Amino acid sequence: MTNHSPDAAENKPPALSSTEIDDLLSKTLIANLATIVEDGGIHLLPMWFLRMGNDICIPNSHHTHKYRNLRASPRASVMIDISKAGLNLKGVLIRGQVDLVEGEEARRVNRCIHLKYVTPDALKDPSVASYLSKGDDVTVKVHMDRLISWNLSNSKAGRALGDGGWFHLLDG
Repeated sequence: MTNHSPDAAENKPPALSSTEIDDLLSKTLIANLATIVEDGGIHLLPMWFLRMGNDICIPNSHHTHKYRNLRASPRASVMIDISKAGLNLKGVLIRGQVDLVEGEEARRVNRCIHLKYVTPDALKDPSVASYLSKGDDVTVKVHMDRLISWNLSNSKAGRALGDGGWFHLLDG
């Protein structure tokens, strides 16, 4: 059994408001998709995404490990965050049931996702089109059954680090 300090609630990072969550999920960021491997391990990869209603939609191919993992166990976790220096960290963790969409609907949704990240001219280039338009023949729809958010930049420690400039810049 874990003992929590009396001030654990005080040190808990503030959650994002529903407006902040909506804003974060509308940004052009990278989602980290986690699926369960047959041996119980976790398969974690960076992915493009688009929020559609109560779903996080991710383009995929039926040739991938992700697809096989989700066919066997149709649940996933998705983390989308903005991570900067110090404790300037905020994001959401979404866990939920997965639907694998194929056919014309997958092509339509995946095109919308692609256009969030690249220009229409890019999709006309044969090397890009063969990878994205032809390769992404499945849409992974992760239902937002459970959502956890955090905003460490708005925590007491995060504000102190930011105000004091007491952090090292991240590489990249």
